[in-house]
Amino acid sequence: MPETTIGGIARRCDVSRDTLRFYEREGLIEPRRRTAAGYRLYSTADEERVRFIRRAQALGLSLDDIRALLRVQPTATADACRAVAERLRERIAILQRKRDELAGWIEDLERAAERCDAGAGPCPVVLDLGGVPAVGARAAHEEEEA
Repeated sequence: MPETTIGGIARRCDVSRDTLRFYEREGLIEPRRRTAAGYRLYSTADEERVRFIRRAQALGLSLDDIRALLRVQPTATADACRAVAERLRERIAILQRKRDELAGWIEDLERAAERCDAGAGPCPVVLDLGGVPAVGARAAHEEEEA
């Protein structure tokens, strides 16, 4: 099986050497061996593993999720597949919550942009973010208190 250095696998997988070192520290990959000079050497299987990790990350899977998938990969039994499916459902629920949160932020930003478009004086959004109520907002707040 041909071996390659960390630079070679980094180029072919479009990741940095630091990313590969991080994956190694996290226990996701392990070089096949080191040269006498201490250089890491990786195999084609390691390259495929890095590509697997990158695809899984692109799908929003956490490193813990990926670790679990990598443990299942060699066995791929029906029970293991069910465990993977459950983990994926959990990840889907997390991503759906994040999506809902992002939708709320988008609505907030759209309202803020509309306020900026309508403003004639100091930017109400900048004032609000700085903790100073905008003039219109201050007047509305004073009316509510009265």
